[in-house]
Amino acid sequence: MRDLSSLAVGSILGTAGTVYTALFMALRAADGSYKAGGAYHGLIEPALQPKVAALAKGQPLLNMNVVVLVSMLATTFLAHYNAPKFFKELAPPEDGGSKMPKFNTACIGGFGLSALLCGAIMCAGFLTFGSASQGFILNNYATKDSLAFLARVGISTSIIFSYPLIFVGLREGILGLFGLDKYAGRDDVHLASTVGLLAIVSGMSLVIKDLGFVVAFGGAVLGSALVYVFPSLMFLKNALDKKAPPTLASKAEFALNVVITLLGTALGCVGGTLSLKKAGII
Repeated sequence: MRDLSSLAVGSILGTAGTVYTALFMALRAADGSYKAGGAYHGLIEPALQPKVAALAKGQPLLNMNVVVLVSMLATTFLAHYNAPKFFKELAPPEDGGSKMPKFNTACIGGFGLSALLCGAIMCAGFLTFGSASQGFILNNYATKDSLAFLARVGISTSIIFSYPLIFVGLREGILGLFGLDKYAGRDDVHLASTVGLLAIVSGMSLVIKDLGFVVAFGGAVLGSALVYVFPSLMFLKNALDKKAPPTLASKAEFALNVVITLLGTALGCVGGTLSLKKAGII
């Protein structure tokens, strides 16, 4: 579809499914049903059963694996490149005023809820299963756990209705990369690019099974680039092109974007390398 406004109802259902999943996982972390002796402990494979080790004396609380975690967290906000499209399709106020206040409210609410849900799910999953946590955490839960079944349905709903929002960025980006964006309005180009890219992505999903690696490596390389590096570089390029008289505030903003660019590049390199090592690729 060219107009994504029809996904509004589905997005509400998907968000509700994600909220339910967070609540379900918090309940299972609190009731101890997956701990040794719990109701569901013996119903899952040994490799999926909780593995939580106490921190050894002298062992550092943080290690380099935290970079992999930060890389994963970057994927939480990867849909931000759709912001111009969201702004364009946002209905203007009835009084004919600016759409910016409404847009800002939507951004703060959307990103805030995303951070809250991802943080809650991450903490609940790790507190339940520890180092046995799978890349797709719902794989840890027993198939006979009826609440887990509902969580899988909820997450499936969320993926179905949020996937188009991610995919449209991929399609427009690929068309722009090959200079075909001026033909995007044609039905044949629209259909061919959609079917072709879906076929490629679906084919890759049949081969790549480790979702944790996909999230970690993609977050490290692509996430760091999209969230930290590219926006900062665009700001720096725009600031240099303007050639406006420098002020203390503009100098500080320029310096901050340089720092963000360097840190984002470092995060991408280190996070990507560690992700490949954890996956046994290098």
